[in-house]
Amino acid sequence: MTSSDEYTVSETARVAGISRQAYYKWLNRRLSLREQQEREVLEEIKRIEKRHQDSVGYDKMVRLLNKEGRLSYRKVNQHYLMPGNSL
Repeated sequence: MTSSDEYTVSETARVAGISRQAYYKWLNRRLSLREQQEREVLEEIKRIEKRHQDSVGYDKMVRLLNKEGRLSYRKVNQHYLMPGNSL
């Protein structure tokens, strides 16, 4: 690594108790269908937030996602995605 405040993959893997090989296998894994859907929904949430100048709450977000036909997703999943992604 180039900066003294960053850690190498080897150091990080050792602290996490995994091998470098396991880390790279995880890093290059194929996303599950659910993970792909969550990424799509998250991108749509970000677009809506930007379009509405970050003034969209949970209920309004669900209405907008459903109105635009971009969401056939359970509310609990959307509620899970927003806080974990700084939304």
